[in-house]
Amino acid sequence: GWGGRMKVAVTRGCIPLIIQDGIKVEWEEQLPVHDYAVRYPLWMAHKTDKLLHWYMRTGRVAKMQANLQCAWRMHWWHRPHGRAFEVTMCALKRRLLGKPGVIPVDWKACALDCGDGKWVPLKDTYNNV
Repeated sequence: GWGGRMKVAVTRGCIPLIIQDGIKVEWEEQLPVHDYAVRYPLWMAHKTDKLLHWYMRTGRVAKMQANLQCAWRMHWWHRPHGRAFEVTMCALKRRLLGKPGVIPVDWKACALDCGDGKWVPLKDTYNNV
C-alpha cells in the first residue's frame, strides 16, 4: 500500500506516480491531486515510460512541479509551514456550507477557496479558515 509515501513524495518536491486501482491517497477526495500527481490504472503500467514522456513533452511536469511548491504545505501538519489543519478545516467548512467536491486551489497565490468567498492564503504565518 501507499501508507505515507504520498506525503514523503509531495513534501520533497517529487511528483507522485499512483498506479493502484481502488486506493485513495491522502486528500484525494478533497484536493485537486491531479494538478500535482499522476494516476493511471494498473493495466496501463506497461506504458509507464510513454506516459511519463508525454507528461514531460506537453509541459505537464513543469506545471505539476510548480504546483508542488504550494501543495506540499497541504500535506504537512507541522508549523511553521504545514497547512494540513487548514485543509481539514476548509473541507469541513465547505461541507457545512453545502459546497461539495474538491476544494478549489489558486496555485500561484497558494490559497484555498473554502466556499465563503474568501481565499485562505497558505503561505501566511497564521490562517483563519
